[in-house]
Amino acid sequence: MSTKPYNILLVEDNDVDARVITESLTKGSQGSFVIQRAERLKDALEKLRTQEIDLVLLDFMLPDSEGMATFTAVRKEAPNVPVVALTGMSDEAIAIEAVRQGAQDFLVKGQAQPKILHRAIHYAIERHKVQLAQLKQAQGEKTGKMIGFIGARGGVGATTVALNIAAALAKKHKDVVAAELLGSYSAFYDHFFYKKSRAALNGLDTLMKLDQKEITSREVQRCLVKLPSGLSLMLGSQRAEDFKELDPDKTGALTRALAVLGQYVVLDLPSHASAACQMAVKHCDFVVVVIDRTPTCVMAGKVMVDLLQLCGVIPVRIGVVIVNRQPLPISVDVAEVLSTMGCQLVGVVPTATDACSEEHRAGMPMVSNDPQGTASGALIE
Repeated sequence: MSTKPYNILLVEDNDVDARVITESLTKGSQGSFVIQRAERLKDALEKLRTQEIDLVLLDFMLPDSEGMATFTAVRKEAPNVPVVALTGMSDEAIAIEAVRQGAQDFLVKGQAQPKILHRAIHYAIERHKVQLAQLKQAQGEKTGKMIGFIGARGGVGATTVALNIAAALAKKHKDVVAAELLGSYSAFYDHFFYKKSRAALNGLDTLMKLDQKEITSREVQRCLVKLPSGLSLMLGSQRAEDFKELDPDKTGALTRALAVLGQYVVLDLPSHASAACQMAVKHCDFVVVVIDRTPTCVMAGKVMVDLLQLCGVIPVRIGVVIVNRQPLPISVDVAEVLSTMGCQLVGVVPTATDACSEEHRAGMPMVSNDPQGTASGALIE
C-alpha cells in the first residue's frame, strides 16, 4: 500500500450520503485518503481538470446530470482516472452498465462498511494501474517518465540543469535518454563532444527530415549517442543551415517515439512557447521551469507557468528550479518567487561558475565530474 495519501474525489450531492461515506473513508484509514467533494458534475469536471485525482467515487444522479451521461462526462474529462460508482438499490442496472463501460467497481450506498470501502478503493486504483500499463505497452506507448525543462528565458541554465539531472538519473537507472528539442544550436554537443566531429553526431536534424509516419522508436534509437554512463543523447542542430523552427506534428511523433526508449526521458525545450514546444509538453509527466532570481526572470517564469497551464499541464505537474548564477544587485527571495509563480519548488542550485567551466573542459556533467561539489549535491538531491 502506498504511503502517499490517495486523493479521492467524492461526487455526491446528498449531504447525508456524503457524510456517511466520508466518515467510512476516514475511519481506520490512518491518513490513507484525502477527500474532496463536488456536489455537481460541472464542479467535479473542474477539479479533474486542475488537480491530481487518484480515484472518483461517483454518484450518477446529480442536480446537473443523470445516469450514464454523468459517467461518460467524467470518463471523457479524465480517461486515466479510475471510477467507482455509488448507487442506490434502484440504480444497480446503471452501475453494472458503467462497469461494462470502464468503471472499476460499484458500491451500494448504505451497505459499504469502512473495510469494504477501503479495499474497493485500493483494489480499483491498483487494478486500473495494471490495465493502463498493459494498454500502453500493447499500443507501444510510454511506461517511463518524461520530464521537460524550460528556461524562463534564454541563457538561464536550463540545458545545464537538464543534462545534470539526466546524468544523475542515469547513475540510478539503466535507461535514460536526454533529448534536445531545439531548432537552434546544440548546447548538448559542447557539454560532451567539443573536440569531436559535428557532422557525425547529428540526431534531431536527421529525424526532422523524415515524414511524420517514419519517425518511429527504431529510427530515433539510431540517432541516439550512447555514453559509457548509460545515458543516451539526442543532439540538436549544429550547423547554421539546419537552424529552423521544429514542425509540431513531427515533434509529437518524436516525443512519442522517445517515450518508449527509457525509464526516464529528459527533454531540453526552447524558452519560447512555439507550437512544437506546446506539443512536447503535452507528453510530459512533469515540466520544470528554470529561473534565476532577478525580478525580470521571475516574471518571465510566471508567464511560462501560465502558458504551460494553457497548454493543458495541470499545476501539480509544474515545478521550478532556481539557479543562483552569480551575485545579483537585485534578487527576489525564494518565498516571493514561489508565491509569484504559483508552483512547487523542485530545487535551488548554488553558484557554480568554476564547476560549469570544468564541466565543459572535462566533457561530462558536473554530477559525474565533481559529484561531491555543492552544486552537484543540489542537482542530485
